[in-house]
Amino acid sequence: SAFTPLLCVILVALICGSVIGQTAASLVAAGPALLGAVVSLHMGGFVLGYTVPKLLGYETAVSRTVAIETGMQNSALGVVLATKNFADPLTALPCAISATCHSLIGSAFASYWRSSDDRRAAGKAAGKK
Repeated sequence: SAFTPLLCVILVALICGSVIGQTAASLVAAGPALLGAVVSLHMGGFVLGYTVPKLLGYETAVSRTVAIETGMQNSALGVVLATKNFADPLTALPCAISATCHSLIGSAFASYWRSSDDRRAAGKAAGKK
């Protein structure tokens, strides 16, 4: 369905927002270190997920797919499991931050790649005229 991706984004945002809201004071205290670790983890996944297939000779579409799959692991599932199995809401905070970060980073990469493909296609079309 055309609405499923949007629905997933909304649900993940609500789940993560709930956890972050409940643990805001702890997030402020651990913010820079936690955010740095999470962003580094996901950026490493995206960069290695793109670079390794390219070095192995795969085409760009395969490299992009592996990058997205590697960089966007299911942190939202970690949030749900942590909140269901542990009484302390702080156990879900790293997962909530992780889900938020990988969603933002993944969306940025996908948007960049799509616009670069559109520009490349427009340039080829202009060259054929």
